[in-house]
Amino acid sequence: MTTMHNYRNVLLHAGRLLTALTVLWLKSAAAAIGDFESQTDIGNPAKSGGVDYDAARQEYHISGAGSNMWFGSDEFHFVWKQLEGDFILNAQAEFIGPGANAHRKFGGMVRSSMEPGSPHLNAVVYGDGLTSLQFRRTPGGTTEELKSSLTAANVIQLERRGNRYLVSVARFGQPFVTTELNDHALGDKVYVGLFVCSHDAQVVEQAVFKNVRITIPARPGFVPYRDYIGSRLETLDVDTGDRRVLYRTPEAIEAPNWTPNGAALIYNSKGLLFRFPLTRNVPAQIDTGFADHCNNDHVLSFD
Repeated sequence: MTTMHNYRNVLLHAGRLLTALTVLWLKSAAAAIGDFESQTDIGNPAKSGGVDYDAARQEYHISGAGSNMWFGSDEFHFVWKQLEGDFILNAQAEFIGPGANAHRKFGGMVRSSMEPGSPHLNAVVYGDGLTSLQFRRTPGGTTEELKSSLTAANVIQLERRGNRYLVSVARFGQPFVTTELNDHALGDKVYVGLFVCSHDAQVVEQAVFKNVRITIPARPGFVPYRDYIGSRLETLDVDTGDRRVLYRTPEAIEAPNWTPNGAALIYNSKGLLFRFPLTRNVPAQIDTGFADHCNNDHVLSFD
């Protein structure tokens, strides 16, 4: 009886532990917003902001209030992820609605902390079209600006290379215009994300961000075909420019080809061929027999 009683206790405690772990996992999953960890209002604006992530379209609808993002402190809504080292943040964005203030703004940002006076750097687009690189070097210090020669950009890219930052902006379909800032120390571990500020404490503005990508570039000394940084399998609508990530893997994916009926992709990875049905988005290895060292120059047979 004692052995049976102890066994029941072990099962009871294991069940409680499993339940607790499940709850923690669900909370963690619920906190994630697409490719980002979380969201927050910076600087305690009078009206709260928020984000609605459309998983099917992979779009972020971000709302934000805030009196300003200038001088020594900021007020805005921030959708963020903590990163260490170099990165590239890229997005296509535009405001929703006519807006109440010409100085409302959206963009991409990297900052040292969540404090309103944190050192930071951002790629920003204003409601009146002004597009620039803005930054604060010290806690509570004055915000500085490097204006872009391009106005009314709707594509922004923010790249970090150590303490060097490049802000590249464009109108969709046109070449990038790049502004650069060197020797801007924000610390190795930083908060990276998207923001919206209304420039009016009593107004909430909204912008939509799509084709959002966070890329970790190859490290120094990277050797192609020996080292890998992973792959994203994406589709692109050539009429609208909308992209959708179907699959991510730490391995290298090469030469995806459409099947004639458009129902699947076939790609090469690790010397093998894989079929990727678009109804399930799960790859399956194709049996190629002795041919197990395929390169990326594969084609489908005529039948």
